[in-house]
Parts: sequence; C-alpha cells; structure tokens
Amino acid sequence: MTKTIRRRLLRPLRRGQTLTAVLVVALGIGSSLAAAQDTPDEMREERREVQEEAAEVALDVNALTDDIDALTDALLALHEAVDAQEASLDAATRRIEAAEVAEAAAQTAIDKLEADIASTKETLLESAVNSFMGFLGPLSGQAALDSNPWQYARTESLVEFGNGNSTEIIDELRALKAELESEKEEAVAHTAELDQQKAEVVLRVIELDLAVQREGNILDAVEDRLDARLAEVAALESLDADLAAEITAEEQRIASAIIRRNRERSVTIPDNAPVDLTVVRGLTVNVLIADNVEGFLAAMEARGFSLSGGGYRSSDSQINLRRSHCGTSDYAIWEMPASQCRPPTARPGRSAHERGLAIDFTYRGSIIRSRNSDVFRAMEEVALAYGFKNLPSEPWHWSTTGG
Repeated sequence: MTKTIRRRLLRPLRRGQTLTAVLVVALGIGSSLAAAQDTPDEMREERREVQEEAAEVALDVNALTDDIDALTDALLALHEAVDAQEASLDAATRRIEAAEVAEAAAQTAIDKLEADIASTKETLLESAVNSFMGFLGPLSGQAALDSNPWQYARTESLVEFGNGNSTEIIDELRALKAELESEKEEAVAHTAELDQQKAEVVLRVIELDLAVQREGNILDAVEDRLDARLAEVAALESLDADLAAEITAEEQRIASAIIRRNRERSVTIPDNAPVDLTVVRGLTVNVLIADNVEGFLAAMEARGFSLSGGGYRSSDSQINLRRSHCGTSDYAIWEMPASQCRPPTARPGRSAHERGLAIDFTYRGSIIRSRNSDVFRAMEEVALAYGFKNLPSEPWHWSTTGG
C-alpha cells in the first residue's frame, strides 16, 4: 500500500479545506492560481492508486472467501463423519452392553457347570463307595470262601461300578468339564475383542475431536483475516468516493470562480435604472434581494450545480422581448395576455425582471426547460429557504414575487 493511501486511511479527510488551486482575481492586477495542498491532477493520481489497491484487496478477499468456502465444506464433511462415528459408537456401545449381558450369563453358566461338576463328583464318589461296600452281589458266597474275601469284594465292587450307572456319571462329568473350558475360552475371547473395539472407538472419537478443533481454529483465523480485509475494502471504497467528490467539487469551484469573474467583468449596471441594482455572481439584481441570490447560488453550488442567467431587464428590453415573442403590433406588445405569447412574456411594466426581482436561470449554458431535471428538483428543494418561487409556466423563471 502506498504512503499516500496509508496517510489517507490513517487520518480523516480534510472536509471543508481547500485541496486544489484557488482562483485569486484582483481587478486591475490580473488573475492567478494559487496552489493549495493537492491539485486535481494529484488527487486523480491518488485516486488511481486507491483504486489499484482496492482491486488487489478485492482479489485477496475473493481468495479468502474461497478458502472459507473450502474449509466450511471440509468442516461439514468432518461433522458428518463425526455423526456417523457417533452412530457407530452408539451401536458398538449397545453391542458391548449386550456382550456384557452375555458375559454375565456365561459366567452364570460357568458357575452352574462348576456346581454340577462338584455335585457329579460327589455322586460319583458316593456311587463308588456304595459299590465297594456292597457284599450282596451274585458271587458273594464264593467271595466268602475265597482265600482273600476282602480283595474279592473290592474287585467285584469296582467291576459293578464300571459297568453300571457310574460310567454315565463319569461321561457326564467329562462333558461338563469340556463345556466349561469352551465357555471360558469364548468368554475371554469375546471380552478381549470388545475391549479392543472400545479402545479403537475412543481413539477415533479423540482424533475426530482434535480434527474438528483444528479445522475450527483455521476457519476462525481465515474469518479474522477476511474481516480485516473487508474493513480495508470498505475504507478504500469510502476513500475513493471521497476523492472523487473532492475532485468534482474542486473542479466545479474553479470553473465557477472563472465564470463568475468573467461575468462580473462584463456586466455593467445601467445608469437610468428605476431601482437600485447590484451584481451578484454575474447576475444584475435589485439590492433588496442580493443576499437571497447569493445564498441561493451558494446552496446550489454545494449540491453540484453552478447556475447562470439573466436578472434585471430594462423596459426597452421587455418591449423587444414582447415584439419577438408576441408580435409587432401595438396590441401584441402592450395588451396581448402573456399566456398567448410563445414563450409566455409579461407585458412591459409588469415583469418582475424590470424591478430586478426575477431571474431566468441557465445551467451549463442552456436555459432550464424541464421540471423533471436534477437541477430543477434541487432548485425546488432550496429556493423557498431564500425566498424564491418558480413561475409554473416557466421552469427557468424564479422570483421573490412569484411572477
């Protein structure tokens, strides 16, 4: 950014101060231009620099906007992923809860199996004892004759134990033990798997939270940069508008000063006028309305309109106008209604121009003919404050009498 632009951005504009050349004219000495702080050309160059800087900032703003759009899309996608992961986490949580219930059921089954095994062992032991202690088998008599009856009785009891219900009990015991081991292994494996799933889900959620936070920080930083650049754009746009207004106003002031001085040099006040006259910005008017005219013209210049025109008109000039607008006969000149003339023209002796109380205004060298023009609307807005009224049939004709 150039030093000139920085200086403009860091201080308020010098409103009301003269920024370009001021026209200084002295009658009998000549005229000269005195340079002020900035000339119109310097202001144009400064405005060009402001516009270039604004264009560069606008490109940066567009790039930052694109960055924000991309980050926003990425953040939305990330949020969708988080939502999906949260749904997956909920499902996994439900599975874990179901697994915990299953694990508890398995533990209950294990406890029951262990109780059944203990009971089966007790039954098996009791069956063995009963078989060993029984002496009423089919060979009990022979056992009594045996050389070792106690050895025979023990052998017979074991045989009966092995061939009877005890064999089924032993098989059931083995099956219960095998089922118990299987249940334990399955429960351990399932618990390990669920623990791993829990750990993975927790880790993924942590990673996603960190990613969301990181993306949010980046987005905040880009938005801060964008806000700063947008503020600079607004400042540059305001500065450009102010510079444009200054250039226009200064050029208008110079032109108005030149036109006004030229008019004042060429205007002479007639010696035989029936009223006291004076010249206000090139317009010859009655001294009674001099302040009104000055205020009105100044107010119009403040709105960007530099007006000219004709004020006082002698009776001879009024007769000549009637002859041109109404006809050459005595009736046309002295008696014909003003409305029948083209354009309407007051009869000699009845025109406010002849008393220096009316002005026919021009703008940019042309008479003001349209009531829909910007200059006429501006005149309507300020005229009453200075005592002027418009003649409805003539947009250019304004007077303090309304005629």
